[in-house]
Amino acid sequence: MTNLAQAVAPSLVAPQPFLKWAGGKRALLAEIRLRTPNYTGKYIEPFLGAGALLFDQAPDARKVVSDYNKDLVEVYEVIRDNPDALLAALRTHINDEAHYYAVRAWDRSPDWSTRSKVDRAARFIYLNKTNYNGLYRVNASGQMNVPFGGQANPDWIQAEVIASVSDFLNQKASDGSFLTTVLTGDYRLALAHAGAGDWVYLDPPYADTFTHYQSGGFTVADQTALRDEVLDLTAKGVPVLLSNSDVPLIRELFGDTDIFHIDRVQVRRAIGATVASRGNVDEVMVNNYAAVGI
Repeated sequence: MTNLAQAVAPSLVAPQPFLKWAGGKRALLAEIRLRTPNYTGKYIEPFLGAGALLFDQAPDARKVVSDYNKDLVEVYEVIRDNPDALLAALRTHINDEAHYYAVRAWDRSPDWSTRSKVDRAARFIYLNKTNYNGLYRVNASGQMNVPFGGQANPDWIQAEVIASVSDFLNQKASDGSFLTTVLTGDYRLALAHAGAGDWVYLDPPYADTFTHYQSGGFTVADQTALRDEVLDLTAKGVPVLLSNSDVPLIRELFGDTDIFHIDRVQVRRAIGATVASRGNVDEVMVNNYAAVGI
């Protein structure tokens, strides 16, 4: 761990999301805390996103988290391994429209593959904090295409937050291994680590009533496959909490009242690709706690 994370006292700033993220869980933390079981094993979260719930877990607990977005996972790795260099790179950027589009175009340049992990991570954070509405969107070639946001005073450096997150991710067990394991890839990679005593939180791309229950490429078949994974975890005695849209598809998939309990919650969303995805929206929180004896 580098000197930066040690230079800023972690107690001054609690670890918290360093990104704006559509569907982020800061607004739902109170509801999730009410539904967090007393687990003794690992915390497992396969759809990590901005990490609001990860950072709400005890620093000395074992955690396994993952995300399919390898660029996002790389940012977590850089914050853990090289926060000094990351902050230096972040400070090279400015809140300027021409600069924004020049940086956004990096992934269209022939030298993109030679950029360092630190430069890529700084670009990711900078674009996220200065683009339109905190969206993450790429074109068919995997290139970022969100327009400039034009905010007056965006803070993409966040020195104390970066330091605190780095400290959190650098917590180690007595054997020297990281207490937080960060994976990239299919959500099943993280679920493979689940066993008795663990708790799994699932926050998949939400079923969307406006696109035939498709959201971010996560189709009806994907939602169904995820439900089947929850059934497998239930058979292993693993408690699971899942968030999703309050739509007929999700209520149908998790409609077996012998296994699942569904609560409706209302949350205010300030970030979203459409007007309909912002403001106060109904969501559901599904758990299998009774079926696994909780």
